[in-house]
Amino acid sequence: MTVAMEEPKLDIERHIKYWQRCLKTLLPTQYTSTDSNRMMLGFFILSALDLLGTGADTFPEKDRRNIRDWILKCQHPNGGFCGSPNHRFPDAYYVDVGHGRQQMDPANLPATFFAILSLSFVGTLEQVRRDDCLKWLKTLQRDDGSFGELVTQDGAIEGGRDMRYCYIAAGVRWMLKGDTPPIGEDREGDIDLEKLVDHVRSGQTYDGGISESFQHEPHAGYTCCAISTLSIIHRLPISSLSGAEAPGLTNIPETIRWLVSRQVGYTEEGEEDEAETKTPARPVLQGVYENEPLVPGLSLQDVDFVGFNGRCNKSVDTCYAYWVTASLDMLGQDRAQLLNIKAARRFLLEQTQHRIGGFGKAPGNPPDIYHSYLGLAALAIMKEPGLKPFDSALCVGAQQKEMMELLREAALSR
Repeated sequence: MTVAMEEPKLDIERHIKYWQRCLKTLLPTQYTSTDSNRMMLGFFILSALDLLGTGADTFPEKDRRNIRDWILKCQHPNGGFCGSPNHRFPDAYYVDVGHGRQQMDPANLPATFFAILSLSFVGTLEQVRRDDCLKWLKTLQRDDGSFGELVTQDGAIEGGRDMRYCYIAAGVRWMLKGDTPPIGEDREGDIDLEKLVDHVRSGQTYDGGISESFQHEPHAGYTCCAISTLSIIHRLPISSLSGAEAPGLTNIPETIRWLVSRQVGYTEEGEEDEAETKTPARPVLQGVYENEPLVPGLSLQDVDFVGFNGRCNKSVDTCYAYWVTASLDMLGQDRAQLLNIKAARRFLLEQTQHRIGGFGKAPGNPPDIYHSYLGLAALAIMKEPGLKPFDSALCVGAQQKEMMELLREAALSR
């Protein structure tokens, strides 16, 4: 007689404690090297607490003000934000040497995206230098439509040409309402949307996935960022799957198939080693998933755990549970149901959910802020009880997306 497996639960209280520790205490020394990414870490903490129902709206006003002031300290005088106060010189250092202001330590695109999102949790966007930021954003776009991370003192655009920067640029533009110029003004200051869309389209590969950029290998993270880009700028035909005349992706059905193929069956080894600890869980299936598999025994329907990888023949990773489910969610609200949600949820909650809260990158790993947030986000897309509904395009709770819509409406009123 088969005994039904008891379904695991998300330990809400333990996760809240984990995120509150991240917010209120010093992070482990391993985070020292990520000082330039503190704005990103701050966003993950604020948004995770929001998803868990204990967000910044429950903080004392003093704490909200302190967080808001910390974010604004990172605002660059020439537009955009730096990654932490340690990467923002005093204004006196940004001197005019005859060729415009020096970029002593330039703003960067990811920090700007996370700063604006974080401000929406603790206040308004009134103190964001909107016009300067949008002008600066335009300087980051290359002739091929891609975006870089920052602009150097000599005007060179630095950073990769991958889909992450496309997504972040589209997000910054939308949040600051760069798509709607003030009455009486033209749109010469806007980015080139057609070139941006062309760059995204060029990254789609023969098998449906989307790569870092043209002629690269498809990757789940880049696929999600590309879909998010098109979703934010309203170039994604989510109501039609023909793809024949799609103004965004060139072959949506193949993209869906490729995303579903990122599922990997997973099993635990029961043997004990000398230290009497379990050996790490290992993947037992990698490759293309088929509803009717050509090879007997390769169906994912009967496995207890299903993880996700980012590329063919790679190991499973908590973050890819988000990149895949979010991509399918944006392609249609019912598309994520093509996945083995029950087994995927079980993988997250039994294999990578940590005893102190948070999620690790892989089974047996300690929790970290990045994977802990994306693990929660994936579960929110799966409609996990106790978590708020989620907006996959902006990577925040649906309620917070509505708040951002209100804030962006006020962006032109001052």
